[in-house]
Parts: sequence; structure tokens; C-alpha cells
Amino acid sequence: MISRLNAPFAEEVISELDTKIVGKDIYYFETIDSTNLFARKLVKDDVEEGVVVVADTQSSGRGRKNRIWSSLKGGLWFSVVLYPKISPQDGMFITMASSVAVAEGIKKITGLNSIIKWPNDILINGKKVCGILTEIDAEKDNINYAVIGIGINVNNQLDKELQKTATTLRQETSAQVSKVKLLISILKSLDENYNRLILSDYNFIRDLWLSYSNIIGKKIQIKDEITITTGVVTNIDNNGYLILDTDCGKIRIVSGDVEYL
Repeated sequence: MISRLNAPFAEEVISELDTKIVGKDIYYFETIDSTNLFARKLVKDDVEEGVVVVADTQSSGRGRKNRIWSSLKGGLWFSVVLYPKISPQDGMFITMASSVAVAEGIKKITGLNSIIKWPNDILINGKKVCGILTEIDAEKDNINYAVIGIGINVNNQLDKELQKTATTLRQETSAQVSKVKLLISILKSLDENYNRLILSDYNFIRDLWLSYSNIIGKKIQIKDEITITTGVVTNIDNNGYLILDTDCGKIRIVSGDVEYL
């Protein structure tokens, strides 16, 4: 039997939400291949904006660059469908608004302070507690849809190979954390941030994101499929991308894996 404290049933979550867009409808599964995959199927059926897909476990969870994402029972694995009326070049702000919502939700429910690591990780005491995968379908001038996949280590066990670099909220608080309360808090924050985003209040999202990040002034190494670039982060530009001061001058970083030096 699944405890109602730890299983985010749709009726429990929806009854506590007073959001404008996010969380008006929720699909809950004990197990699923991937909440992002199911969310994308819902898009094909013209599902309403803000629908949330939640699962206790995922058999085929994926992170950025198609990396396997361990999704064991006890974690919080969910996706949100959005139809943002913004330019594709501003798509990074969707991930930024989502990562802030996670940091705010964790702070409210557990009291823990977390750091957002560009572009999509949430860290506590230097270890990863959450990853975000934003999948955007766009044309030249508009975004057709965005599916935000969020995976948070809450009360789950970590695979042995992850224990040096990752953590869980239970480990950090030495107590079980209610996934229902955490999900409600995150969805409320995401709804607030998203409503500012679709009003083109990008400075609000950017400044809020910066308040949870420590990347400005840090020397970092960025790796992508082809190159490795080293430099000092001097700013986040108006589209949410890194401005890196390198030996070859200032460059704009739009994607890659960040390592602090």
C-alpha cells in the first residue's frame, strides 16, 4: 500500500493549488517509462497547458544528452506541459524559471539552501539533488510547446556510483520529506514565475535566477560534444546564456556541461 504522505495523488495536489496555469490537471502513475515521453504524447492530443505528469518510478528516465536518469521509488519525478508565447531565442528562461521554482520549493519545505548550477542542475552542499530536462518544439519565430522534466532526489536511495556526486533531501535533513508538499510548493512557484515569463518580464526571471546561483565571477570549464572552453563567467545575457571571459576574449555559451575550477 502506498502512503498518501509520499504518493503525490492528483486530488491531494490539486486541492491545495490556486494556480493560474500550472497544475490544473495532473496525471499520476505508480510507474511509467518516462514522464516526459507521456507528456509529449499528451501534447499530440492537444492537452491543456499546465498539465503535470507525476510518477513514483520511471523505467526509462533520461537527462540531458540522453543520459540515463535513475528514478527509484522515493524520488519526485514529474513533467509539465507549457505552450509559451515567447521567442525560441528566449527558451532558456523556461529552464531558468523552473530551476528557481525547485530551489524555492526546497527552501520552503525543508529550509535547505540550494544553488542553481547552469544550465539545469540544483546542488545542495556541492552535490546534485535535482536535474531539469526542458524539451522544446519550436519553429523559427515561435515555440509550439515545452515539456519540462524535473527529477528530484527526495527520499530515494542513490545508486552507489552516484553517492559521491549526488545527494537526497532525506540525507540533507535526516528526515523523510513529503513529496506532496514539495510538489505543491514547486508548482506554485513555477506558476508565478511562468506568468511573469509570458509577460516578457525576463529581467525578473534573470535576477531571481542569479539570486540562487553563484556562477558570476567563477572560473569554469565548459564541455560540449566538440570543444572544451575555459574562462571566467562575467554575466548572464538577455537570453539567459553565459558570457565567458577567455584567453581569446569574451564569448557566449549557449550549451554545455559546466565544471567549476
